[in-house]
Amino acid sequence: MKKKIIIIALLIIIPLLMGSKPYNYSYYGEVISSSPGMTFQTYINGQTLGTSIGTPHDLYVYQEEIYMVAQTNNGGKLLIINKEYQLVEDIQEFEYADEFLDKLKLIKTDMADDQILMNRYISKTLDTPTGIDVKEDAIYIADSKNKRIVKLNFEYQIIDIFYEQEKISEQMVYEPRKISVDSSGRMYVAVDNAYEGIIELDVDGSFNRFLGTNTIKHSPFEMLRRSLMTEEQRKKLDLALSTSYTNVNVNEKGFIFATAKPTENNNEKMIQLINPKGVDVLKRNGYHVPMGDVEFLKQVDKYTSKVGPSKLVDVAYTKNGIYTVLDEQRSKLFTYDQEGNLLYINGSSSEGTNTQSDKLEKPVAIDYFGDDILVLDGDQRATKIVVLRLTEFGKTVNDAIELHSIGKFEEASKLWEKVLILNTNYEVAYNGIGKNELRQKNYKIAMQNFEKGHDSYYYSKAFKSYRNQIIKKYFSVMVTGIAVLVVGSIVYKKRDKIFKKGENKWKKNSKKHMRII
Repeated sequence: MKKKIIIIALLIIIPLLMGSKPYNYSYYGEVISSSPGMTFQTYINGQTLGTSIGTPHDLYVYQEEIYMVAQTNNGGKLLIINKEYQLVEDIQEFEYADEFLDKLKLIKTDMADDQILMNRYISKTLDTPTGIDVKEDAIYIADSKNKRIVKLNFEYQIIDIFYEQEKISEQMVYEPRKISVDSSGRMYVAVDNAYEGIIELDVDGSFNRFLGTNTIKHSPFEMLRRSLMTEEQRKKLDLALSTSYTNVNVNEKGFIFATAKPTENNNEKMIQLINPKGVDVLKRNGYHVPMGDVEFLKQVDKYTSKVGPSKLVDVAYTKNGIYTVLDEQRSKLFTYDQEGNLLYINGSSSEGTNTQSDKLEKPVAIDYFGDDILVLDGDQRATKIVVLRLTEFGKTVNDAIELHSIGKFEEASKLWEKVLILNTNYEVAYNGIGKNELRQKNYKIAMQNFEKGHDSYYYSKAFKSYRNQIIKKYFSVMVTGIAVLVVGSIVYKKRDKIFKKGENKWKKNSKKHMRII
């Protein structure tokens, strides 16, 4: 019995000891084995643009132009920058479009009793604009302190204003922080302390619903404790609230990429992909759950004050399902593929009083500009847009994923081999090669690659196919061998009887032969 227990324990412990992480982290949570997918290219600040940026809050790329909102001492502003990184527009006050004048009269009539509220809602200037989205028909700005969403045409005139028409939630102060708009004109708004989820507004600005609510999961002990309490005791407990969202970004299929604040119950669901039904469908098939830093300090020490999980504040997506999230906590960018595999990490903070052009101090927003990534740094000492460009490693990884997504598996496999020349520790490349070998029925080679890539799921698939291949190839030999073994076993067991019978027959024939003589 003791031997059986020891054997079972070894079978459990040995695989755990043999397993390894695809990315090793240092004491400070820095990635050791990952190659940089992007590198610093240039930066844009107020000096290069010829204007004062102020405190920037968000940016959005549309048709090779960068739209950015910021706050200055004189109020909010909208800046438009072209692909040569030159300032095109700097607007701090907007005019009303003719089509909006009739609606403006209705707003003034509805709010005649509250002049202060009316002035805020119909203001031609912005107050702390924190979010922006640009579509074919309009520019949408989340004007936070004015508690409204402003819709502009491309002549930068106000064509509509959406404000809180009714109390949406008892616990929420309606200050829209981020906004994203789908192809039909529905608006998705992230609001601080909106624990019910993302706010969906109809085309006319009326409230539709909350979606993507983060549910609270209590431990079994907490559930038992609450079940034994009276109603009065439960009311005295601290209110268990789910986390609120920090950003939203609707893709071309109408799915919402979203980032959320970390909590004790939500460290592994800070990135979500919410379908039109409000269900999170983000794939988390990577070796680690997409969550930014996997390992982090939990207490402040003499070396750093940046502790705790990543604080993800923005998400941007590009072609072939690749997306990048921005960590405000440690100024990092994490790029994942559509399966949830971590592709590469970029960004760093100077963590000091001195600033550098290629360092990030307080990153607040990101977006793709072609293959480049723009990072908006909102630090008051060095407000700037940092431009990151793909390295050879990052471009090869992205190209391999693109080829795989369109069914060119052999070409993708060749690129993955090139990736391994650049970084021999890159597990995603081994798995990419393994999948191609699996399709070509080279199961043994596939197994070897999946083992190096630490992909137990595909390793099991390759192993089963390899086992079946071996059985099929040597089936006739195995059957013949089994038959020989069976016959040999029977002969061996009855050898005394067979040999004795043969000996008696020989003796009888011998005696008969002697008589004849």
